Amino acid sequence: MPIAIVVHQWRPEQRDRVMQFASTLIDMARNNRLPAGLKLLEIHLARNASAAVCKWEVDSLEHLLSVASSLKPEWQISAYEVEKAY
Repeated sequence: MPIAIVVHQWRPEQRDRVMQFASTLIDMARNNRLPAGLKLLEIHLARNASAAVCKWEVDSLEHLLSVASSLKPEWQISAYEVEKAY
C-alpha cells in the first residue's frame, strides 16, 4: 500500500481544535475504527510551531483526502504520496 504524508498547519488560536482532532484520530486508530484502506502509522507534533506531520498507509491519496475533508478541518492541510529515499 502507498505511504502518504499529511502536513497540518494552524494558527495559534486553532490549537485546541487541532489537538481535539488529533485525539479523536488517535483514538480511532487505536480502536481500529478508521475507514478501511487507511492506517495511521505516526503523528509528529512540531515543538514551538503550529504544525504536525502524519504518516499514513493508504489505499489511495484521494481516499485519504476525501475522509479528511469530511471532518471539516479549519486549518491548512497538505498531503503527498511519498517513497522512501533513504
